[in-house]
Amino acid sequence: MIFYETAEQGRLFVLLLCAGFFSGLLYDLLSLLRRRIPRAAWVIPDFLWALLTAGACGAALILGGEGTARLYALLGLLGGGAMYCLGLRALIKALRSALAKPGGENL
Repeated sequence: MIFYETAEQGRLFVLLLCAGFFSGLLYDLLSLLRRRIPRAAWVIPDFLWALLTAGACGAALILGGEGTARLYALLGLLGGGAMYCLGLRALIKALRSALAKPGGENL
């Protein structure tokens, strides 16, 4: 029985790593919308991000973790967000700066 629980913990950890990664990606995608709307309406994309992220994390915990929140689940979520910020996000920023036009225009 202990082995089964350990395997489930690993599966939930990977699931929450993915949820954290896609949460960071969703935040950056919604930041594109935030740049195009008035400052007073910034609460809309932020609320949408929080709602979708909480829903995805809650679903992962309920489906994979039997409704319990454990430290490894939180670490998986934070680790996934860190993987996005230090990986794909940094790569995109480096590509944008490398492809920036000499006249000061950014992509």
